[in-house]
Amino acid sequence: MIKKTTSTFIVYLKLLIAFSCVFTTKVIAQNKQTLLFKHLTQEDGLSDPTIKALHTDKDNFLWIGTENGLNRFDGTSCITYKESAKNRSSFPGNYITKIIEDKEGNLIIGSQSNLVKYNKAKDSFEAYSFSNPNLKSNYYSFPFYIDADENLWVYLAGNVYKYAEKQKKLSYVTTYSNGYAFTPIPCYKKLNWFVSRGVKGIYLNEANDVKEKHVKEFFMGSQTLVSHIEDVYFASDTLFWLAGDKGLIKLNPASKKYQTFNSYLKEKNIACTAIAKYPGKPWLFVGTRNNGLLIFDLTTEKFIDQYVHQSSNLFSLSANYIRRIYIDKKQNLFISVDGYGLDYTNLNKVIFPRYLDKKESNNANFDNDISYILKDKYGKIWCGTKNSGLLIYNQGLDKSARHEFLKMGISKLVELDNGNLLIELSTGSFYIYVRTLDKFLPLKTSFSKTYNGKVQINQIMKFGDDLYTATEYGVAKANIRNNESLFLNMVDDINRSLNWPNIQRLIPISKNKLLVQTFYTSTYLYSFINGQFKYEKEIGRSPYAINGNVTIGDKIFLATTSGLIKYNTTTSILDNLSIFDANCTSILADKNQNLWIGSNNGLYFYDNQKQSKTRYTISDGVQSMVFNPNSISLIDENQIAIGGINGINLFNPNKTNIYKSVSQPKITEILINDQPYTESGNPITTNNLNLKHNQNTLTFAFSSMDYINPKQRKIVYRMVGYDNKEVTVLGSNRIRFPNMPSGSFKLELLDAQSNLKTTLSITIGAPFWQKWWFISSMSISLILLSALVLYLYLRWIKHQQLLQLRQMINFQKADRKRIADDLHDDLGLKLSSLKHYLLAGDINKMIDSGELRTLSSEYIDEAVNVLRTTLINLSPKTLDESGLIIALQDLTESIGKLGIVKIHFDYSGFTTVLKSAQQYALYRICQELINNTIKHAQAKNIYISIINRDEKLILLYEDDGKGFDYESVKRGYGLSNIEAHVKAIKADIELDTEIGKGVAVTIIINLRQNIKFKIDD
Repeated sequence: MIKKTTSTFIVYLKLLIAFSCVFTTKVIAQNKQTLLFKHLTQEDGLSDPTIKALHTDKDNFLWIGTENGLNRFDGTSCITYKESAKNRSSFPGNYITKIIEDKEGNLIIGSQSNLVKYNKAKDSFEAYSFSNPNLKSNYYSFPFYIDADENLWVYLAGNVYKYAEKQKKLSYVTTYSNGYAFTPIPCYKKLNWFVSRGVKGIYLNEANDVKEKHVKEFFMGSQTLVSHIEDVYFASDTLFWLAGDKGLIKLNPASKKYQTFNSYLKEKNIACTAIAKYPGKPWLFVGTRNNGLLIFDLTTEKFIDQYVHQSSNLFSLSANYIRRIYIDKKQNLFISVDGYGLDYTNLNKVIFPRYLDKKESNNANFDNDISYILKDKYGKIWCGTKNSGLLIYNQGLDKSARHEFLKMGISKLVELDNGNLLIELSTGSFYIYVRTLDKFLPLKTSFSKTYNGKVQINQIMKFGDDLYTATEYGVAKANIRNNESLFLNMVDDINRSLNWPNIQRLIPISKNKLLVQTFYTSTYLYSFINGQFKYEKEIGRSPYAINGNVTIGDKIFLATTSGLIKYNTTTSILDNLSIFDANCTSILADKNQNLWIGSNNGLYFYDNQKQSKTRYTISDGVQSMVFNPNSISLIDENQIAIGGINGINLFNPNKTNIYKSVSQPKITEILINDQPYTESGNPITTNNLNLKHNQNTLTFAFSSMDYINPKQRKIVYRMVGYDNKEVTVLGSNRIRFPNMPSGSFKLELLDAQSNLKTTLSITIGAPFWQKWWFISSMSISLILLSALVLYLYLRWIKHQQLLQLRQMINFQKADRKRIADDLHDDLGLKLSSLKHYLLAGDINKMIDSGELRTLSSEYIDEAVNVLRTTLINLSPKTLDESGLIIALQDLTESIGKLGIVKIHFDYSGFTTVLKSAQQYALYRICQELINNTIKHAQAKNIYISIINRDEKLILLYEDDGKGFDYESVKRGYGLSNIEAHVKAIKADIELDTEIGKGVAVTIIINLRQNIKFKIDD
């Protein structure tokens, strides 16, 4: 029994020591940033996982030189340039050694095969051509500096040279180099000295010492310390920091004194491979061969932190062998990890230092799932876990005081007025921490009523001077008796007034007001008067769990499983809509009355004044996306601790503004009619596009140029002059404008965060038929053609008028001839007969007998009838006085009296009024048809019918004569006269006849037409 107790004690003691060691090492953690790395690998388009060179150009593209190709990276996509048989004469070799940039933004790229310049404007490569026969082809190059005179300093095939590009002159400098060279100053200044790397150690070279009299050697074979140097950082002319296989070496080149640093914690003989100055801090980033990334403090001259690969952490380093370290002007940190690719992050990004990290605890049995955080009035931090007990820290979480209840879960922590703490374990057992005794004492639990089984206690809170609990059977008042028992007295004032007294949450409003929420149902308001609770009303339905609450002014903010919900204490109104939608687990107000809300979807910050929210995720350093209920506490006005399933985050609420990197979107590809467009050169440097009219389907690929969160960066674009509509997209994207019209346009890309804009002017030419010269010539041609057409038309009109005049003359001539014939044949014959009769007879006898009177009267009457008939034919008086129907009746009756032909006239279907010109024309047509029938047809009957139907007037004329062949008969005066009258009134005529079948004529007048005649009515 004694052995067992001793063994158990030793196990607990070891665990306690282990935890103490872990937590005390976290002191430094709150003074440094947590680096959360993203990763670029071959799966993302990187040509090779071994990176030898890194450089960010003026447009913020990262150029990555590997052992198998050159890559351009924009934070989202990776483009590879590789040497092949087709481009071998111009492309760099695939093994890249170094990349530098000239003033024009062109890149000078060294490789194991040649030295090449990349022309950014043309997006093309051109190999350097040297007169030295040893540099014609296949030589190792390492460009490292451009001086004030724009001379290029470069290592070529065993020697260092200075190359004046304008003069094409290559000048020898030194042979003391093994390929790599380092300079103490930035480009475009006078270079006085530089450091070159040897097989072992380094050489310090004077820039103009071509005779090599003053070359200094360090860490070579003859010296005490022999080291292979990989990288150099120049703190000053007399202080170098070297990364070598013997560690980090501090060297004074003047005194030749040095000091090595190669141990951190338990790790010894650390081999260093890369070095870079941490911007704005007295620190160095030091890459190692197998120990990850170290931070070295230049003030204390000690390694203060380490970043290594963690298999359970996606944001840790890919591996622990670092090849290169590069930091750009935006403080993006790029790490070349041997065999894995590129790891990168930003040094200014918002992060949340993490505590109780399971991986770093070195104890697989330790559970860092935080269940409760409480700061007591004495400044100590009480931290409960789900399965690994209770941890007690001093203020600031920088020193662990003790660890209790190992391998047990903590459910609740409540501070009492006397400084003691009430603790509930996950088993339902209660303990009390008695501060005066510094002991944890168990409490026996009892209820004022008897319940079957264990009673679920959902909450313990203080209201007034007393403790109250929310249980599954109602509200109970809690009393601790002599630090030995916990007695729960059920509050019947509340419990009896509820239909279902399963209480989820108690929320104090004031000293005499209390909100009571039943489990996932409703929230009720109670008043507390004279020691008794009184039901007032139901506030509203609340089908969710309330996990925490904060009161600010007259508002109570509730962290619920349905989001952040607001309750107004003045109006007693509970909002139905949440401020934002998330499963909120904990809530706290900082000194500025802004809210911090833990959730199952990250950490939220709610600005109470601006009523805006910000969400922080794992990429910002939070322990996980899941935070636990009751696991948030205000440590002091500048520190908040919040816990979740993977430890604790401790942060300053006043310094958590999201880092907004300054980025300008760039056009990375241009497609015209869905084909790559290369005529304008590099899309990145193209400012203008001049296109033909049929090059009108435009596609642009662009990059947000952000290495922090490129996929969520807002880019606003619009095509000015086309639709002018602003469209917002997230991250790098591709936009297409199909079938654009001719004209001048401007594509604008705007970063919504930095307001930096990229503009591309576009001109789409018009087709030749829209050009001014074509339009002008066509206009002139149309004018001339119109004049010609008008001239010809006027001539045609004049010709038609002449034809009509001739026809009219012919008509008049024929009419005169007919009148003359009528007068001659009828009137003249009667008068001539009368004359001959008078001359031949005995006048006296004729007078006496009265024969002369009788004969003269008879001949004169016949002559008058002939004259009357002729006058009627010329201008029928009845037509003018009584209209068409009466005139036609007179005509048919007068002809019928002759007995030559019988005429049937039907006008019963005629009910309209015609114009005088129409009446005259129809009368003449009927007259002409009747004359033709009498003269030629030998008909017995004529049928004339005139009707109006469907806004049309129809004249039907038929005879039963012998008919004729319409095509072969000679067209005499009659038919021509009829057609002339038909045309005059714009009517239609149909004539149907055959030999032996008579004649049928149909004339149709459209009564809708508003015909204006020039004929004198």
